[in-house]
Amino acid sequence: MDGPRATGVAIALALLLALSPVAALPTTDASTGTAGAPSDAPPARTGTPTADAGPPASAAATSPPVTERNGTTAYLSLPSSDVTTSTVAVVRLDVGATMAMDDATLRGRYARLRLVEAFEAAETAAERRATIARSHERLDERIATLERRERQALARYNRGSIGPQTYLRELAAVDAGADALAPAVQQLYQYTQSVDDSSVDAAAVAELKARLVGLQGPVREQAKRAMRGDEDTERVFVSTSASGVVLSTIVGEEFDRQFVREAYLPDQRAAGAPDQFFRDDQYQLEAAQDRARALYPWAFDNQLAFSVGSRTGAPFLYLAGVYSVTVDHRQGTARNGDLITYIDGGTADVFREVQYLSVDEVPTSGPRVNTSDGLLLQVNRTYAGGPLEIQVRDNESNDPVAATVTLDGERVGRTGPDGRLWTVTPRDPFVVNATARDTTVSVPITFPSDPFASQS
Repeated sequence: MDGPRATGVAIALALLLALSPVAALPTTDASTGTAGAPSDAPPARTGTPTADAGPPASAAATSPPVTERNGTTAYLSLPSSDVTTSTVAVVRLDVGATMAMDDATLRGRYARLRLVEAFEAAETAAERRATIARSHERLDERIATLERRERQALARYNRGSIGPQTYLRELAAVDAGADALAPAVQQLYQYTQSVDDSSVDAAAVAELKARLVGLQGPVREQAKRAMRGDEDTERVFVSTSASGVVLSTIVGEEFDRQFVREAYLPDQRAAGAPDQFFRDDQYQLEAAQDRARALYPWAFDNQLAFSVGSRTGAPFLYLAGVYSVTVDHRQGTARNGDLITYIDGGTADVFREVQYLSVDEVPTSGPRVNTSDGLLLQVNRTYAGGPLEIQVRDNESNDPVAATVTLDGERVGRTGPDGRLWTVTPRDPFVVNATARDTTVSVPITFPSDPFASQS
């Protein structure tokens, strides 16, 4: 291999080697719904159906950790008995994190560049098939490396070896690596479709895509932007179990604030297990939709649009036994995916979920109010990790007041022109203080558990 392409690979490799020590830095601290497969879906796979057309067996046998809420959408949560840590971390400009993210990004881009160079250099169909097989193996290894990094970071965080900021730094680096590998996986799929008798089929590539799903997320993306200095300081709710993680934050400007939440429970997925939504030699997207409807009844009852199975495009994830269900609803942000959930065909349970909510539409509990020297402080809460609204007003005129707000002594920010500030709710009891006009008023929140959880 020579010429400009070879030079490009050499330069990329040189940059990769120059940056590679960063990875070892010490870490001390939608469309309208349809029940059928998309029109460009691949042929149904062959194999033995795994039951008749009744409900998936595990749907009734298991209790997935999706918490139903009255008056709003349900959410994927860590079982209370499994929660290991829960805190709110502050994410700031972080040069070390930026370098680690750049390193992970470069490695992913190099993977795609290497694939393209090798495939274009192949002169025969046999050589192209061999290139595809080798590239699939390399991508599998790279994704496994990211998975190990995430698991190791979680284990270290849970045992207290690293703090929440360092843990989020690791998640940001993994997210950056996964983002950069996704185009290489897509490129691999395109090459498999161009070669006859490829040893790597669409289902194998779909499995690579499915594994990337849990390594990426919008809260991690926001943390990356804050670490790079592209966004202001972010407050991120972080809750973990032995294997799962929930992240949430508030993003956006005044009058367009959004609550963003992501949850990943890898133990809810059984990769390679019989797909309970595959019957009669067909992928039963309608059965996956029914499962989602049972888990998220409010979202479907108030849906504006939904799609099943087609969110990530070809190769479709259901080839790997993963069913994406996207729902837009009236409490969302109108951004093509207010509820994005991934159901595993092996367990019939949700293992990955992303939610976008408009904070102005989220129902809150009865307000906690206190007044002092003419100031009124009102706190409207939801659930641990959910949106928390803080309002400060003049007790007589009811006009909004600009005040400095702290939670348990930690400065959160200042109320805006509307007298409001949104942040995320800690899991443990906390005290809200608002200071203005040389006066401080306080509201203790003793029971921050979810007041809207369904009792049914």
